Amino acid sequence: MLEIVAIIGAVLVGLLLIFLVYRAARTYDAGAHATFITTKGGDFYGALRAPMTIWDPRIKVLRDKNAPDLKVLTADATGATFEKSLVNRRNGEISLRVHTCAPRPFTSTTTDKRMLIIKPKVAFQLDVERIQIPTQMESFGVTLASRIENLFDNAVSEFEDQDVFKHQREIEQRVLQEMREMEVDPVDGEQPKGMPLGIIVYEAMFSFERPQKPINRDLANGPMAYDNEHLDDLVDMLEKANPATVETLMRMLELQTRQNIVQMLCKSGGLVAFTAQELGLSERVVERAHYGANIMKPAEPPPVAVPAPAPVVGTAPVVLETPVAKPVDPATAYYGLGAPKGQKPADAAPPKET
Repeated sequence: MLEIVAIIGAVLVGLLLIFLVYRAARTYDAGAHATFITTKGGDFYGALRAPMTIWDPRIKVLRDKNAPDLKVLTADATGATFEKSLVNRRNGEISLRVHTCAPRPFTSTTTDKRMLIIKPKVAFQLDVERIQIPTQMESFGVTLASRIENLFDNAVSEFEDQDVFKHQREIEQRVLQEMREMEVDPVDGEQPKGMPLGIIVYEAMFSFERPQKPINRDLANGPMAYDNEHLDDLVDMLEKANPATVETLMRMLELQTRQNIVQMLCKSGGLVAFTAQELGLSERVVERAHYGANIMKPAEPPPVAVPAPAPVVGTAPVVLETPVAKPVDPATAYYGLGAPKGQKPADAAPPKET
């Protein structure tokens, strides 16, 4: 009798262990953060919405080699791009959290034939109601990245280079709206705007920069060694600038160019003489004297102010205008000092030979 009781007890314990092991192996922690894809008889059966234990042995969860391959390109805090998997292939868990797809930077051409490097990002979440769509795709991440790149490229290429920053928010809203419209089933009679990916799109954003192109040093581009693209950058920068600011800048560039010429000639090792007019410092006409010396006419002395006579008693006061002294040209005053000490004046006759 005791042996029969022991056998029955061992069988019950074995069944209990089998039950516990089966329950642990067939219990899945699904919810708002993750889900599991199930099949029955080889067909799609559904996605788990809450923690539950699957008792029916005909229902299987896709995992290991049968797990869907959902990978997207994303970026870390440093901006480096890497591939991230949304599926835990070991147990078949599919993440339902919000993720960011960040395709690799690509080049877009604006309407004025300028090149911009676009860095897009899209925040999305897998839609549990349509989870079978991405799980049945061969390359979900590549399709999503290509769609993001194509939509941003089309939107950016409709603006000029200098207008992209001003319309950046408008471009982002346009791409976001187009991606959302592709996920909505078309109304009867309308053409679908794109293949749905089974995702919910929350935000679309991008940043851009101009490619760093070195200045072309080809002499055919002119003395400033700017090619057409860099000259276009200067035109865009000065197009809407204050005219007074542009005039001042051009004057500074002119003086800087003259200084560069002087420095280049002085490095030749010879004696170089420049007049104030040649350096752009004076508008007076320079007269060439004998022996190659530059002689400027002496400056006229400023008029002396004559004191007004005392008014006579009984007569109306007479108002006399005091002449204002004309400003003295600095170059004229300098040349009016004469030759330095120890040197003969430039107009002095050469010594007679004995």
